[in-house]
Amino acid sequence: MGVSGLETELGETVQHIKMLGSTRFMKTILCKHPKEGQLVLHVFMRPVSMPFDVTQQIQVLRTQYTKLDGAQRLLSHTQVISDDRAVYILRQHMHNNLYDRVSTRPFLSVNEKRWIACQILMALREAHERGVCHGDIKSENIVMTSWNLIFVADLAPFKPTFLPVDDPAEFNFYFDSASRQYCCIAPERFYDPGSSIAQVLTASGINGSYDDPRLALQPSMDIFSAGCVIAELFLDGNPLFSLSRLLQYRKGTVTAAALVADIPDKQIAALVGHMIQLDPTERLSAAEYLEQWASIFPNAPLAAYMDQASPDVRMRALYDEMDEVDDDVCEITASIACANVRNCSLPSSRCMGIKVLMRCSRGAMRGDPDLILPYLVALASDESPRVRAEAIIAIRDLLQDLQLLTPINSNIFGDYIAPHLQYFAGDASVGVRCMVASVLGDLADTAYFLTNGHSAYEALSNQMRAIVGKLSFDEAEVKHVLLCAFPQLYERGIQSLSHIITYLNDRDCWFLRAAFFDVVFAASAQISRHASREYIVPLINLNDQEVFVVISALRALLRLVPQMSPAMLWDKLVEVQRFSKQPLKHGAHEFTEFVLANARLPMPAQTARLALEISRSTADSEEEIMQMMASNEAPLASAQTVQLREIGAALKTVFLTPIKDPWVSATEPRVGTKSTTPEPTSDKWQGVAEEGDRAIKAFLRKKALELELPQAPRRRRFEGWRPQGTLVAELSEHNDAVTCAVATGSSLFVTGSDDGSIRLFDGTVFRKSAVCRSRALHVLGGRIVSMVYHPVLDCVVCSSDNGSISVLRPRADELVELAKRTMVPGEYAVALGFAKDERGVSVMACTSRSRVEFMGVADLMPQDVVELDPSLGRPTCMASDGSTLAVVATAKGWLQLLDTRFRITLKKYRHLMSHPITALNMYTASSILASTASGDVSLLDLRESKWPLCVSSRSMQELKSNEVNRKLRINAMALAPHMHYVITASNDGMLRYWNLDQLSQSFVINSSETVPPYSSYELDNTVYYCENVNVPRSPGSSRNQIGARLANDVARAQATNNSRPGGPVTSVCILGSPSVMLVVGLQSGAIRVLL
Repeated sequence: MGVSGLETELGETVQHIKMLGSTRFMKTILCKHPKEGQLVLHVFMRPVSMPFDVTQQIQVLRTQYTKLDGAQRLLSHTQVISDDRAVYILRQHMHNNLYDRVSTRPFLSVNEKRWIACQILMALREAHERGVCHGDIKSENIVMTSWNLIFVADLAPFKPTFLPVDDPAEFNFYFDSASRQYCCIAPERFYDPGSSIAQVLTASGINGSYDDPRLALQPSMDIFSAGCVIAELFLDGNPLFSLSRLLQYRKGTVTAAALVADIPDKQIAALVGHMIQLDPTERLSAAEYLEQWASIFPNAPLAAYMDQASPDVRMRALYDEMDEVDDDVCEITASIACANVRNCSLPSSRCMGIKVLMRCSRGAMRGDPDLILPYLVALASDESPRVRAEAIIAIRDLLQDLQLLTPINSNIFGDYIAPHLQYFAGDASVGVRCMVASVLGDLADTAYFLTNGHSAYEALSNQMRAIVGKLSFDEAEVKHVLLCAFPQLYERGIQSLSHIITYLNDRDCWFLRAAFFDVVFAASAQISRHASREYIVPLINLNDQEVFVVISALRALLRLVPQMSPAMLWDKLVEVQRFSKQPLKHGAHEFTEFVLANARLPMPAQTARLALEISRSTADSEEEIMQMMASNEAPLASAQTVQLREIGAALKTVFLTPIKDPWVSATEPRVGTKSTTPEPTSDKWQGVAEEGDRAIKAFLRKKALELELPQAPRRRRFEGWRPQGTLVAELSEHNDAVTCAVATGSSLFVTGSDDGSIRLFDGTVFRKSAVCRSRALHVLGGRIVSMVYHPVLDCVVCSSDNGSISVLRPRADELVELAKRTMVPGEYAVALGFAKDERGVSVMACTSRSRVEFMGVADLMPQDVVELDPSLGRPTCMASDGSTLAVVATAKGWLQLLDTRFRITLKKYRHLMSHPITALNMYTASSILASTASGDVSLLDLRESKWPLCVSSRSMQELKSNEVNRKLRINAMALAPHMHYVITASNDGMLRYWNLDQLSQSFVINSSETVPPYSSYELDNTVYYCENVNVPRSPGSSRNQIGARLANDVARAQATNNSRPGGPVTSVCILGSPSVMLVVGLQSGAIRVLL
């Protein structure tokens, strides 16, 4: 309606697109002009029923347009056309306005909102300095570009300045165009009947307001409206005033402080509160607000205001200012870059845009991919290969910065990233495909970390396997890059050895073969012993024509030495002896290191002699070493072995000394020992001990550590012992669950409880009385969570969930505190253990923050920290051999193996049933027992990564279906030194004796039942042994036999009923003196001692 009347005036056909708004006062239409593009057309229809002169209003609009010519932040009407039917007002169309932008993703950040508020005040300052007032400022009239550059549009000088309080019809007719029932009109613009404003309006008539200065718009009115818009912006689209609430505020029933209290930004709240004051004279001008509140507004980059520049120019300006971007303007800069990067005509400009976006993503926008990621994915389909490659790298970097996934982004990898990667893997450019191959490993690691390896990761890994399979048949350059990502892909289960072994078939690309062995070198710790022996070692060819392939193969062999059998090592040593006749042009160091790494094995004499001479020589460069190899003309004797005297090695005698008590000085005798004066050491022997080379010194250090190992208890005491379940003593001093119990080397044992106390008991008094008291008490506070005893140092280390760690020495009637430490707030030691190196004994503390901290046992001062993988779950327990190895278990059923000498993680294992692990104990030097929350005890072979045995208190049906029975949860285990049985304590109150050497000898200790029937089966090389309590007894006993055994059964029942604990058993240990007994801690706080 009305658009056809413009054709005569404009000289062009205007195309109607859609209706933007329709009220009784004015219609708003979106049109398209052939030359000017999209326009917004406001149409005012002249009343038909009465004559209406709009000449004065048209003149005011044209005057304002002249005043605002050249304004930067004001979008005034460019043309006003009038005919006998209507008045047409045209302006440029902007796609977005502030009202719509507030509720559109990605939502505005605080700094972006502050920048928009600053621009609103800048626009008002510009208008007021030119003598123009807007009259109808609201969020619909704040239009903006895609990078949040705002313009104040639709000035309304033709709308009335003053409105009656008692008649809302006039307000609804002129100002409530969207029917949103909100009001941004200043309160002084409403007048009461009979007021001076009402009298002036009555006297002036309908057009008098344009001539009378008393009825003109004032800048303070625009300031109030701008304050309402800023408040709506920071309230996420909720208006500050409705008409009724504004009238209440005008009366004083509502205060400004109460109105702005909901604004989360307190500095903005203070600004809005000042702008909406009831007294117009108290409000400042826009320029004064910009000056006095300048500290809260961000300094946007220069490119933000370049609305007339081309995208390339704007991007160049952003790139030049990139180093000056701080956290306050990261979001603003990113918005500008996102809006312009795809419209740049030059590939170099688009690459600059990617760099700017990545600079912003590492500032205040770190961890928020919603704004930047879609633009990077779009740029990965750019027409320029350079831009596509840059975008793929940027996607990888952006995702690596994420710390967690919000619920809305939980499937971002499987639903968004992986499908696009499949598309990018088929790119026409080899360079782009190489870039895709290079990021796969990092993306797999990032996805695994963010999804915790759950089902979302499984779906992603299937898609990534398809991508890897596609790239595996690509050009040699792509396969080379894919090889570099193999360690990560192999660890995450995406790429297998079978993929990369095929690369050795390409005989024309020597760099692929060399890269294969380099990858084996890097991923040797992840490749299993079986895979190394069966697949990798047979493929290592030291006769390759390319020298760099041979060097890489030697490096790989050096890493695989621990996983190779002696026969394999001999074959490879025989194979490398040819280098003594035909020296390598390069790689002499690799040859020497490989031979010296196998010095403990028999080897060809010529090979060993040459390696030893090279290692002892002072030759530094490869040229000098090659000359030595070339001059080595001794005949080969493959059947000979190297003798120390044959090669001139000096034999030395060194005296080894074990570790001393760290709490006793060198001159102070230890309590209970005689004072001795050390004899002076001869300088001659001391010099001999210090002359050895590094290899001999390392050997001596190892032997010294072996001397420090604790002496094994007498085996006779524990051999053939079977607990009877007879109650010996009952102790009731703890007020809460007994969580820990450890036996010392003597008859003493120590217990810890949830009441925060640690108590010392003496087992010798149980012979005299069944009721006794503790010998000593130590209060640590919190809940005691772990306790471990060191037999050589004769000390107990205990920890509490309040962060405290204490070292105690048990005496006959006291617990002496030797050291104490409090960890950082929020962190505590979940489990404790001991480690040993040449510095002595260290305490290991596995903390609640997924790390293992090493501390000196003397003062508990931190030494080293090993970070665990938090994605494997919360640590629950730890076991160590006291010397070189430790194993940490988690609530997700994962175990991590640590080398305590080098303080690194070596390997991880998944429990065969993936249940939470509750307790760990070392069984042999290379195996460990792990108990679970479902009542199982499983044996893990650390070397072979196998689970050969699983014993369970569940029934066979529950075991095969892997049903979890929380009532059978195992809380603690106890092992006798060097014995093949284990005692388990469960939530069902039962103590079970498992004989791992003869499973048929297993039984329930504190039960009046006869030996329960057991069943066993084998699955996947694992023997399962389960307790079937519901299986009926076999009817083979005669009536006489039953009668004969009846008396014994009754007596056994009476004895075991007294020993059956009341409630869950929370701790257990085996006391070796004065006789072998069980110390059982209960959830009720009681302690029972059983024979």
